[in-house]
Amino acid sequence: ALGLADMPVNREGRAINWAAGFHSAWVFGEEGAAIALDEFLETALERFDARSLNSAHEGASGEQHPTAERFRADKKATARLSPYLHFGELSPREVYHRVTERQIRGRNKRSANTFLRRLAWRDLAYWALWRFPHAPLRSLRPQYEFQRWDLGWDPSRDNPKAALQVKKQRWGPAMRASECPRLRAWQRGETGFPLVDAAMREMWVTGYMTNYMRHVTAGFLIEYLNIDWRHGQLWYHDTLVDADVPIQAMMWQNGGHSGMDQWNFVMHPVFAAKSCDPDGDYVRQWLPALKGLPREFIHCPWEAPATLLAAAGVALGRNYPKRIVTNLEAARRNSLASVVEMRLKEGAQYVLPDGNEALPLPDGRIARSITRVDFKVNAKEPMTKQSAARAWDIRHRPRKDFMSSAMDECTGMAERTKSSARPMG
Repeated sequence: ALGLADMPVNREGRAINWAAGFHSAWVFGEEGAAIALDEFLETALERFDARSLNSAHEGASGEQHPTAERFRADKKATARLSPYLHFGELSPREVYHRVTERQIRGRNKRSANTFLRRLAWRDLAYWALWRFPHAPLRSLRPQYEFQRWDLGWDPSRDNPKAALQVKKQRWGPAMRASECPRLRAWQRGETGFPLVDAAMREMWVTGYMTNYMRHVTAGFLIEYLNIDWRHGQLWYHDTLVDADVPIQAMMWQNGGHSGMDQWNFVMHPVFAAKSCDPDGDYVRQWLPALKGLPREFIHCPWEAPATLLAAAGVALGRNYPKRIVTNLEAARRNSLASVVEMRLKEGAQYVLPDGNEALPLPDGRIARSITRVDFKVNAKEPMTKQSAARAWDIRHRPRKDFMSSAMDECTGMAERTKSSARPMG
């Protein structure tokens, strides 16, 4: 009667099955939940917190740092149980007991412990929503309602007409919060940053992306586009098959600076690939236009020589968009400044002597909230940075274009000639 099962049609009158990707990515119902749990226990649990090395983890000086397997977007190393837990097709108690049983018999107890802690975070999120029922709509740290955003959630203070426009669009058929070009580019996976775009396109097709990729995409929206976290929360809620109001509210508030806990990390839209897509296979899967690029340029095609782009069939601005942010460091400074400005003005009364912030509780008490290191000291430059892996450090990148190769060859010949001309003895 509600017509919710009716498929939209195109101009030719044919039904558009927008959920086709969901059907190929998931087995629905309790049967699918049981299959997913068994598969996780058999193949992925022991690797959940296992540490591995790959060549992309080399730092600028060549040192290697292992990363957790669950961060990988190009492999199945996460549980993928969240949709079944959300819809009640799988009990969290069953998951807990099955994992505990496997932990007793398994070799990698560390992975099981790490997974169980994250399962408990689900209950933490539900408790937080019960304690702070306004969490999906308003900042838990009240002073952050005054943070300056390049695209705020409620522009009515400055532009009532714009606020009315946003309200109409937010609850329109497409559920889009604004016609802001940068927000739309983020939603559609057209930011020009392959790692971000691949994740956003995976989410649109399958309704899912790993937790690490959620940090990458959400961090890009907040830290580099300086767009209010509630725009991202709304898009996730409309797009994820496991969208859960308490979990969404807790994670977006924390990532958006205003939650109970501010994370001391910010994912870099290029350098984050060293942990989740070191060889570029994930990007090639979801961005086929870039599949011909080598690993050195798959996450930063704008740095590739024109001859290499042409050989790979990549035309920036045509079959893959140009970057919507060209100066990432300036973008980070802008985001940092927006928080520091608020802390020095409207938020000054909430700043504690140690730089952390006070959180008023519903019962009138005050809690001490962990505050990010660069916010605590009102820094002018970001202190939470992700370093480049050797593969994407331009200082160590081998030249790929014809002219550079010719120059290297000439230099090599000159060095060999000079060496052979030296007198012996």
